[in-house]
Amino acid sequence: MLSESERKARKAEFFDYLRQAGVAMVTHKMRSFLSILGILIGVAAVIAMLALGQGAKESIEQQLASLGSNLLVVRPGSSKVHGVAMEAGTVTRFTLQDVADIAKLSDVVNSVSPSVTGRGQMVYANKNWNTRVEGAGADYAVLRASSPAVGRFFTEDEVKMRSRVIVLGATVVRELFGDTNPIGETIKLNLVNFKVIGILPVKGANTFHDQDDTAMIPITTAMFRVFGKEYVDSIYVEAKSADLLNTAQEEVSSLIIKQHRLNKDGEDSFQIRNMADIKNTLETTTKTMSLLLGSIAAISLLVGGIGIMNIMLVSVSERTREIGLRKAIGANNKDIMVQFLIEAVLMSFLGGLFGVLLGTGIAVLMTIFAGWAVIVSTSSIVLATTFSLIVGVVFGLWPARKASRLDPIEALRYE
Repeated sequence: MLSESERKARKAEFFDYLRQAGVAMVTHKMRSFLSILGILIGVAAVIAMLALGQGAKESIEQQLASLGSNLLVVRPGSSKVHGVAMEAGTVTRFTLQDVADIAKLSDVVNSVSPSVTGRGQMVYANKNWNTRVEGAGADYAVLRASSPAVGRFFTEDEVKMRSRVIVLGATVVRELFGDTNPIGETIKLNLVNFKVIGILPVKGANTFHDQDDTAMIPITTAMFRVFGKEYVDSIYVEAKSADLLNTAQEEVSSLIIKQHRLNKDGEDSFQIRNMADIKNTLETTTKTMSLLLGSIAAISLLVGGIGIMNIMLVSVSERTREIGLRKAIGANNKDIMVQFLIEAVLMSFLGGLFGVLLGTGIAVLMTIFAGWAVIVSTSSIVLATTFSLIVGVVFGLWPARKASRLDPIEALRYE
């Protein structure tokens, strides 16, 4: 164990090495700047790429959370026979009767909601806004985690009566009403009057779209008063439990085949999407994407490390006489090696520090100008900074060893 005096001596020695490295960097400003720049760009790329990957991951997780649990989505699909796509007329269309029939599978199905979507022009006072409008059943709020933060969702009776009631997303409320409470107000949707009864929970904007730029109305109102549709776009089915999800999928599929009198090949005329499978696929995809983005950025950081090694090798050649002189007045191989190694690590550290700032700035700009969801996490900053220091040590080691092994007599003769 070191004594107090030895610890102080070691500390003083370290700061002396640090001072010498700083002096060398200041003396050769352009060379040091180029070395720092390589690491700076690499670290900035790592921070920005990881922020983009993490932001995409969070966005997808938010979307998955909004899908609800134990969910199946039934949609029309392109019919195929022996792998050949058939004409559009062979696609199975779903009506509200199909929704009612699926709801009768009460042994495996907990709740069902149809859905139709379209665009709608909304007008309130002298303001107007074009947004996504979705018609749904009364159970939609529970199925898709969309219970209003303010007000209420529409009821089963309002669905049956084709009531002109509407639940708005936060973006629509902001654009039409500003800070005014919209509950109870009347707005026009495609020239039809609607009463505002609720505000959907805030889900935020993500890499793909603004999830709050939407409005909900009863399915019957959407089909027969607004969009003029005879068929539903999709049917959301919630199984009683996760264990019954596959069973529910099989029973729903069998019911549709029976009710629509489809043959075996007709199964391709509709599709049932299992949200559990979709979640697993998306999670795997986001992990792969994050790994890919991180790998690309890491390569740029390695290139920066190679740049430091090249600059340090040039530095050793240029400072050969200096090394010889230091050895002649008593410096040993360790002193020379540590000095050059600390110089390389110091440049890597500074490059990493400024790279974190630049990468964070790029991430902020991506959010402001591109609207992408990005998250700069503490772990990514620590990872990038640590990696930059490791790069400094690894790529600074060879030039440092080369400098330490120079023969002092030959070094003093060097021109």
